[in-house]
Amino acid sequence: MNISAVLPRPEIRLGLTACAAITLTAALLAAIPAIGSRGLGWLPMAVALGMVVGNLWPALPARGRAGLALARGPLMRAGIALYGLRIGVDEFAAVGWAGALSAVFVVASTLWLAQVLGGRLGLDRHSALLIGAGSAICGAAAVAAADGVLGARARQVSAAVAAVVVFGTLGMYGLPLLFHGVGLPPAQFGVWIGLTVHELGHVVAAASPLGPEVSSTALIAKMMRVMLLAPAMIWIAWLDGRANGGRRVRVPVFLWAFFAAIALNAGGVLPPTVQAAGAGLAQCLLAAGLAALGAATRLVDVRAAGARVWLLAALLWAYLLVAGLGIANGLARLA
Repeated sequence: MNISAVLPRPEIRLGLTACAAITLTAALLAAIPAIGSRGLGWLPMAVALGMVVGNLWPALPARGRAGLALARGPLMRAGIALYGLRIGVDEFAAVGWAGALSAVFVVASTLWLAQVLGGRLGLDRHSALLIGAGSAICGAAAVAAADGVLGARARQVSAAVAAVVVFGTLGMYGLPLLFHGVGLPPAQFGVWIGLTVHELGHVVAAASPLGPEVSSTALIAKMMRVMLLAPAMIWIAWLDGRANGGRRVRVPVFLWAFFAAIALNAGGVLPPTVQAAGAGLAQCLLAAGLAALGAATRLVDVRAAGARVWLLAALLWAYLLVAGLGIANGLARLA
């Protein structure tokens, strides 16, 4: 038997090995309290380390092209599908109609605003939608999902991840400082955090020091945004199809799998150990895909994106702060 015919080609092995090494390093670094407590989780760490490796080893994107493409494509889409295992029945039951409608409004309005402002700023459509998805839903994971629909360039994805991670980190540090200054009850302050901060890890880091009531409502509001990932991606696919001459919208298979994972988890079909293993695998696959994106990104390309990427991300972050505060105040009056 010819072993070389069975084993993956060298360019696949090299690319996948590099992504696995970057993912493992990102996981180890994120586990260090001094790093993880600052919101630097697996996903943003993976894309940052990927960019470092790819720029210090310029031959990697060419020599490992097939492996990087596999990590960025099928493996990352599988990670998005398994991401649905992080959403359980408790989120559906606890949030209520007011919370659900608030999350829908925040996600839909942020995506719409990203498209409008991106056009006004002269930013390309894919970059605007990537930044909009990351700001509206769940940071780097949403950027990865939008890339799965759009098939954007690596530099566009990396720039979008960098922008949403920076402003998500600012929110993580900044919002807790306002806890005693805005006059919101703890539960509604948690809603403000959950509707505003980008990454799930950022939400946990921002809300945990403020007490259990803030933490629980922040996570519920955040998970409502995460639940809207698949509908948002379908809308982005429709926008992309319309911009390409009315091309028929095909819902990607990984989005159907995302819905199925939510249904399985919410229905209590899966044992807790299987659910935990699937959620962990989702994190690994997403990190590997983002590592591949980072490795294929040249720093000169990110710089070429210019200030417009950062300006759009800043404007969307400012909008989320204001809109989230308004919704939290309204919910406080209803309580």
